[in-house]
Amino acid sequence: MSWVTLRENTHTAPISYYMRNFSLIGILITLALIAYMAKGMLAPHVSHDPNDRSTVEYWVSHDSDRDVMLSYCNNHPDQQGSDDCKLAMAAQTQLDTGAAQRNMGQGNTTGVTQGTSNAADQLEAQKDANNLP
Repeated sequence: MSWVTLRENTHTAPISYYMRNFSLIGILITLALIAYMAKGMLAPHVSHDPNDRSTVEYWVSHDSDRDVMLSYCNNHPDQQGSDDCKLAMAAQTQLDTGAAQRNMGQGNTTGVTQGTSNAADQLEAQKDANNLP
């Protein structure tokens, strides 16, 4: 046996094996980093500041500010595309639709429907006639 033969029989992995594993790990780490950054950029920013004017909730809860902004937007049609005008209009729309839905939800609380209102009127008239001296 020669020295060359002994060296050939050692079990050392070739460099390409290590480089392949290193490149796979590097690619996985890079993909994980990109996914983490993309998740942060694609998620909407949520503000919990009650005085953050960039949310519809601010404009819903601040009546005087909303009224002033809506008045300004109505007097300046060229500014109606601004963020504040859009948010104030969206808040007013939300309030208007919420009030309309509440009114529809209450419905008729007297127990008399439109179809039986004549009967209710006649009953009331009869009660009134009975109470006459």
